[in-house]
Amino acid sequence: TEFRGITLSQLKRVEAFVETKCHEWGLDRHTKKAISATTANLYDVNTWLIMPSTFVENCAFVEFMAVEEQPPHWFCCHWWGEPIKNFILCIEAHLHLRQMPGSEIEWVYWVDAFANRQHSLDEELVKDPAQRSFFKAMQLAIGVLLILDRNATPLTRIWCIYEVYVALTSGSGSSRLLLDMATTTDLGAHVLTD
Repeated sequence: TEFRGITLSQLKRVEAFVETKCHEWGLDRHTKKAISATTANLYDVNTWLIMPSTFVENCAFVEFMAVEEQPPHWFCCHWWGEPIKNFILCIEAHLHLRQMPGSEIEWVYWVDAFANRQHSLDEELVKDPAQRSFFKAMQLAIGVLLILDRNATPLTRIWCIYEVYVALTSGSGSSRLLLDMATTTDLGAHVLTD
């Protein structure tokens, strides 16, 4: 599971699907407003893309898209309720800021919704946090990208707090995980680096 990162180009394919299909998805379960390309979130993407496309094979969405393992360069800490468009804008801004110019390697981000097998989460999520895919993916990564919505919702969720804690306490010196933050405003995506 920890080798199931996703690239920006793969996320852009998800975004294109959302833009094409979201008008067919009905109402948002919380706001009761029509889902649009600017409001569709990971809950919607999970319901309308991930779950249906991975059902027969019982695979993770990344396994459906990738031809080989994709170990993560960065681990994404976030909540599923932010618009997927904003989430992708944050990753794109982060990649452009952090990745070395001219690098031929496409950076990979570990995102739980795409990395875990959503039809068999009981098998994916074991009791010991150090044995979970989240923790293992973090150990492979350079650092954690904390993606915040306008309300900083991830900082109110215990699992996100745990991921930030691991980033801040694991390793030391040059082996320490970096902790970057990203968010969007009306002016675009903004990144704060460690």
